[in-house]
Parts: sequence; structure tokens; C-alpha cells
Amino acid sequence: MEGFIVSDLVRVDGIVNAALVDKEGFLLFQARENHEPSQNISKIADLIRTKSKFTRVTITSEKAIMMVEQLDVGHRLITWCEKSCNLGIIRKSLENTVQRLNEYLIHTI
Repeated sequence: MEGFIVSDLVRVDGIVNAALVDKEGFLLFQARENHEPSQNISKIADLIRTKSKFTRVTITSEKAIMMVEQLDVGHRLITWCEKSCNLGIIRKSLENTVQRLNEYLIHTI
């Protein structure tokens, strides 16, 4: 089920890929598996691991924007966006996705 929820994100204009990783940084699901820029998803997720509580971290590079959302169960939702995307629309989509994932994962984990 979480795969369907995460896959919905890549239908949003400007989102290139999305992935779900667990508390330890292991990849649980990736919407586009062979997407070149997101090959090292677990390594990227480990870099963002922190003891302080956060909701969203946004990293901007020359080629893309990456957003990491902390879920209630400790998992993280990671999205890659085009550099010229509409962040307002993407953030609204992320809010809906995070809510759906939280509701689902709280009852299954």
C-alpha cells in the first residue's frame, strides 16, 4: 500500500522520483527504480539522519531539489524535484502524502 501512496507523487508536475526509507536508512520503496540521480538513496538518507526532530529538510543543488519528510513512525519520505519546479504545489502534495503514509504506517508497523 505504501508503494501506491509514494508512486502517486511522481505524477505531480516537477517531482522526478520519490522513495521511502526506514529508520535505519534502508530503502523500502522507490517509485522509479533505475533513476540515475537517485541511485544512492540510502547514503543520502543516512546523511540526513539526526537526533533532533525535524519535519522537513530541503536541499537545493545545481541540478535538483531534494526534500526529506520525517514520518511519525521514524521512516523518511524522500523526493527529488526539478530545479525549476513549483515548490508550493509540491509541498501541498507532500503534506497530503505524509498524512496518508502516517495513517497507514501507524496501523501496520
